Amino acid sequence: QNANYDPSQDLFKLDDDPPKIKPGSLQGGELSLDSLKGHHKFQLVRSHLTYYKISTTKLKATHTMLLERINKLAWGVALLLSLWYAYIFFQVSRSKGEDSGLLFGFCVAGLSKKPDEDVGCEKPLINSHVAAFVVDVFLTAVTAYFWYKDPQKGGFKKDIVYLALGFIILIHGLLHWFLQQTTFDFLPIINCYRPDTSDIEEFGYIIFGTFSFLLSLIILGFGFGVKKWFTWVGSVIFTIAVVVLTQDTGGELILPGLFCIVHPLSCFTGLFTKEPLFNTKVATLFVICTAVGILELSSCNDILRPYGGHVWYDITLHMAVVSSTPYITNHGKKKIHED
Repeated sequence: QNANYDPSQDLFKLDDDPPKIKPGSLQGGELSLDSLKGHHKFQLVRSHLTYYKISTTKLKATHTMLLERINKLAWGVALLLSLWYAYIFFQVSRSKGEDSGLLFGFCVAGLSKKPDEDVGCEKPLINSHVAAFVVDVFLTAVTAYFWYKDPQKGGFKKDIVYLALGFIILIHGLLHWFLQQTTFDFLPIINCYRPDTSDIEEFGYIIFGTFSFLLSLIILGFGFGVKKWFTWVGSVIFTIAVVVLTQDTGGELILPGLFCIVHPLSCFTGLFTKEPLFNTKVATLFVICTAVGILELSSCNDILRPYGGHVWYDITLHMAVVSSTPYITNHGKKKIHED
């Protein structure tokens, strides 16, 4: 009766603490039967509790391992798609975007009339660039709201995360607002399409290179830590690669070129980091937005333009960015990367 089952060893062992004999439990020189029964019941309950605790721990470990594998699988799929995305971009860039339906590298739809190379965005008041700008401003506001609702807001590192994510979304939206403008006093006019970009290429590449470096620094910093040498060296290599690979596009496809190369970088980071910012929701949305990017480059006229054009890329991409905020990933309770 003094034996109890140890589920971790899968055998029976004698209890180290035999039942204590209380005063008055001796009856005629023998142990009380009630005393032995009570101790046996206690040992049985303790064995069940131990088994339940070990089973629960194993179940949680298995569940965590399964979620990690699903996460890496999602990032792996996203990485393969992003490499295909980059390949299609280089195929389109060789033809300088001819017959692709792209205007300055974007699939632009219009509410009243389709923007084209002749009129640009002058006549359709609502187009994909305007819609993308509105979406990006809204999602920037959502990011700010999540920062406000985060129960652990106020920490410098966490505030930097929200600031960086909001910056990525907002600067993307301002870019779309700029691309569809028809009048500017101090900046070159794109008007959705500009056949001659020779006067803005040098200035554009300086801005483009700076933005590429900052974007890479943010992505690698989130994944591996800003203080790591790999983050800085990788950002420099990434910037050089983007500028070199997009120089032969005539300037028109320079922005899609940035997106195409950012995708593999983000997916590579998500595949090898354990940071909660690169969670499965983000990976799934990256798969979707990469698929939208592929459709934009390969099937703008037939598939994407009739349903809104480039705006779907911004919706899916920046929903992924919003899903990486600490408020979503861990509800503000877990500590983010401290490096």
